[in-house]
Parts: sequence; C-alpha cells; structure tokens
Amino acid sequence: MLRDVVRAVTRASAALDRGAVRVMERRMAPNARRAAVPTDAHRRLVELAARYGDDTLGAPSRFFPAPPPPVVDERPDGEAWGARVSLLRWSSGYRPFLPEHRDDHHRWVANHTAHARLYHVGPGRPTMVVLHGWGGGAWWLEERAFVVGYWLARGFDVALFQLPFHGARAPDGVGRGPRSGALFPSTNVVRTNEAFGQAIWDLRGLATHLRARGASAIGAMGMSLGGYTTALWASLDRELAFAVAMIPAVDLSALLWRHGDASPTRRQAAAAGVSAELLAEVFAVHAPTTRPCLVPPAARMIVAGAGDRITPPDQAERLRAHWDGCALHWFPGGHLAQVGRGDAFRAVRRHLAAAGFGEPRRPRREREPRDPRDPRDPRDPRDPR
Repeated sequence: MLRDVVRAVTRASAALDRGAVRVMERRMAPNARRAAVPTDAHRRLVELAARYGDDTLGAPSRFFPAPPPPVVDERPDGEAWGARVSLLRWSSGYRPFLPEHRDDHHRWVANHTAHARLYHVGPGRPTMVVLHGWGGGAWWLEERAFVVGYWLARGFDVALFQLPFHGARAPDGVGRGPRSGALFPSTNVVRTNEAFGQAIWDLRGLATHLRARGASAIGAMGMSLGGYTTALWASLDRELAFAVAMIPAVDLSALLWRHGDASPTRRQAAAAGVSAELLAEVFAVHAPTTRPCLVPPAARMIVAGAGDRITPPDQAERLRAHWDGCALHWFPGGHLAQVGRGDAFRAVRRHLAAAGFGEPRRPRREREPRDPRDPRDPRDPRDPR
C-alpha cells in the first residue's frame, strides 16, 4: 500500500515537472526572427570553447580568481526565529573573463551589487550559505523553501544569497514572465559562463566577510541551479567546509539540449552544427564535474527527487559518481512538488552533525511532551525534525 502511494506521488510530481518544463521552454525561447542561430554558430562555439578552456580547467583557475575582501554594507532587518537578521550589500567588482563581454556586463547595473540576508544567533557557529534555484531569490520564498528556522535551531547561522541576475540583481523589463532569472542561465552562452564566474567571485567575497564576523566554518546548500553552483564552489574552494546539492543540475548542456528538444532554436542550432557535446566543451569551465571536489568526503551530500523531470535523477547520479559515491538521499517527489522534503532535511541534518557541523538531534526526553488527551501536537507542525 505504502509503495503504491509513493509511486503515485512520484508519477504526479513528474507530470507537474513536465508541465513546468514546457512553460520554461516558452519563457526561455528567444523570438526566432530576432535571435536566429547564426550559420557560423559551430565555429563561434569552437572558438569560445578554446578560449574558456585555456588554462582554466584546474583549481586554482584563472577564470575564478580570488576576490579581494569586499566592503559590506550591513543593515539590521529585525529578528526571526531568535536570530538577528541583517541585509548585506556590497559592490560585486567582477570583471568578465572575455574583454569583449565587458560592455554587455556593465549595462546591467542592478547586477553590479551583490545581496545576502544573514540570520545570526551567536558567535562561533557555522554558517550555511543557501543558494536558490532558477527564478528564485525572493527572501520570503527562500526562507520557506529552505526552512531557515530549522537550521537556526540546530546550531547554524544562515545566509541567503542572490545569484547573478536574480532577485534584487535582476533588471526590469526583461523576459516575458517574472524577471528574476530571465538572463541567467540562458542560450547566451557567454553571459551564462560569465555569470557563473561572477557567482563564485561574489560567494567567495561573502565567505571572507562571514569569517571576519566570526563564523566557525562556511558551508553551502543549494537547490537546482543553486545545487549546480554549490557543487561548482566545492570544486574550487578548499575552505568550504560542507556542500549539500539538492535536486542539482550537473550537466547544463545536456539539460538545455534535452529541454529544448521541440524548439525552433534547437533545430536551427543542430542545422548549424551545434551539439550538446560542443556546448559541454564551452560550459566545461564551470561544470561541477570538471574538477575534483575539494570538500572533505564526509561533508558532501546530495538530495534528489525520484519524480524530478527538470533536473532528472541521472543528474544526481552523475554528481554522486564524481563525488566518490557520497551520501545520496532520495525523496519520492519532484522538482516542484517536493513531497518528502522534510525527511530530506532531517537526513541532511544528521549527515552534517556526523561531520561535526550543527547540533545533533535533541534527545526525545528533552522535547516538549504531548498530552495524550489533547489531539493537538504542541510542537510546530512545520518543524521537520
């Protein structure tokens, strides 16, 4: 009976994801009349692959230089779950790797300022940097998606970070839907590559600031696009203490090619000699599987949805193989309907506690008792413990 329910949940979640993929394809597809794939696209991509792959695929990489310590404007923003909340802003200062992309980069003024929201309880705690998925970045949404209060209660400080071209960094008047994420990732491969370079630049600057504030360790947990970025960061920074990739994208070229299967742009690209393999060469500079993971094996973890059809299960399996068979937790839901996410967060908490981060589960006797005469549970039902 339970197995049948789980299978039904997985099938329903997969159907929802497939519908969302069709919506995303319409949102990301450029107007064919103004953005036709050039006939020399193959030659251009071969050139880009050579330039982005020129002495950049190791660690350290000249594509991912270490940023200077940022000057962070930190402003109080009230309290939540017993933590002091602060809004952090700082100038990104990122310079694109390709000089000819700098004019395009500079014209997106909102993207020049990096933003984070910090939940700080006390000194000497590890800080979990949280990375949202494509189209996300709103503080109220990410608070709930990642259950910030849960991690604060278990010994972590939390920093929500907005990826390039998302949230407050998104420009106005872009895209046919919500503007957050309309420019990144996209079919503009140069902008996509440079945005990953900027994301790591800004994240390393944030980590420097958090250490200066007294964080005992810095780790990351991200979903989807944020899972990809978490895995990328873990391949570049030996100081990253833990990495949790949830429903992660891993092979961006394969996903773009697969999800664009029915689009005119995909057909034009194939006719011009473009392939998923060629895109993979261009994207290799930021692919999470290009370099070995630098996070200690015991502090790596992947969470995946059996019904996920946006970043399908094969993406998580590929990352797990690259991460030397690290811990992998499956939940029955999908990318959007994350049925079983509470169990997943509990598994992450146990795994990080075993690796020495956060607090272990509180003994059952220390929990608030339940009165058997009262049908209401006095504990917060949203608490996934």
